[in-house]
Amino acid sequence: MKVLTEADLPLEKETVCTIGNFDGFHRGHSHILEKVRREAEETGRASLVITFEPHPKKLLNPEKAPCRITGLETKIDLLEGQKIDYLYIIKFDREFSRKSPEEFIDFLTDRLRCKKLIVGHDWRFGYGGKGDIQTAKQLGEKAGLEVEVIPPIKLGEERVSSTKIRQLLKEGKVEQVSKYLGRDYCIKGKTAKGDRLGSKIGFPTINIIPPEDLCLRKGVYSGFVQYRDELLPAVINYGNRPTVDGKKEFIEAHIIGKKVQIPVNAPVRIYFKKFLREEKKFSDIDQLKKQIKADIDSAMKLLEVK
Repeated sequence: MKVLTEADLPLEKETVCTIGNFDGFHRGHSHILEKVRREAEETGRASLVITFEPHPKKLLNPEKAPCRITGLETKIDLLEGQKIDYLYIIKFDREFSRKSPEEFIDFLTDRLRCKKLIVGHDWRFGYGGKGDIQTAKQLGEKAGLEVEVIPPIKLGEERVSSTKIRQLLKEGKVEQVSKYLGRDYCIKGKTAKGDRLGSKIGFPTINIIPPEDLCLRKGVYSGFVQYRDELLPAVINYGNRPTVDGKKEFIEAHIIGKKVQIPVNAPVRIYFKKFLREEKKFSDIDQLKKQIKADIDSAMKLLEVK
């Protein structure tokens, strides 16, 4: 997959495209992306995903901006697995937000050579969200752009939505989240240098800096660290480490049952399987060590580590 820049535009090859925030890549997103990829293959066009950074509400209505299911790095990583040809990330600023529906469709057809647009049923576009599906079809007819609408995907009677997933993450219900995603909830990042307290007390960790405004409930989880092609069982803490300083926010993972040297700045994925407990401040390091041992025992049982 190629991440396009302004230097790549206008594209030479015609595209089948989709537009959205794609935060979290749930089952509904995967269904749309599969349609885009298949349509592109059948018509000899390139598949293209268009997304925004930051979320439009972060600029236009910051007090109502949603928390993030994943960060941009994880989003790109998940897209790679969908066998999409191109990703174009719109830098959502004041200037872009003022594009009228007509200008937005022109942008799609002229700059991104989009010949077929596949979107969800509730997609809106253009200044003030004035454009809806009907607008897109009317404007697309004049511009040679076909618009296909995908109905919502349901699990039982409930619609799969980012809103639902965000709520579950705030409650730490990662097992339920995985049902809506169609995979385990994960965050990708690069390992960062920590203060090595974990190593000093006998529980070394790898650390990644979490995406800003992450929806995930703070606390301790069982899960896995993926480094290269190896999936390693782990106890994971997401939070501010109140026993240490309570200021820096980290995702820390202690790998269970195996000593693995993972260098700083190495790409890893952290998979969250089950919420174990709230993050809390301990009276001293000995109490912290005792709790970490209990967390490891719980995680080993849940992950069936022998």
